[in-house]
Amino acid sequence: MSTPLFTLEADTLGALRATGAVSFANAKRALAQMPTPLCGGELKVDLGALDGADSATLAVLIAWSAAARRAGASLHYLRAPPGLRNLAKLCEVDGLLGLA
Repeated sequence: MSTPLFTLEADTLGALRATGAVSFANAKRALAQMPTPLCGGELKVDLGALDGADSATLAVLIAWSAAARRAGASLHYLRAPPGLRNLAKLCEVDGLLGLA
């Protein structure tokens, strides 16, 4: 079984775009791609092209948000797919991630 592809790239509007899938098989690699907003700054991450979502996806997004907060910055997640929104709501972390 191959590891799902996940990429995080800058788009033309100044945001980052997440594509592919974050799963248990590649969560460590996705975590290592953590966006680094400047202190006091904000960074937008477009999740619209993510394929599927599971608890590993949520864990990576929570870790990214926590790291940004520790650095005095913030991440804003845009266009979260319905499956990810539903899972975040079920796990009661939709507000934490700004998906509410």
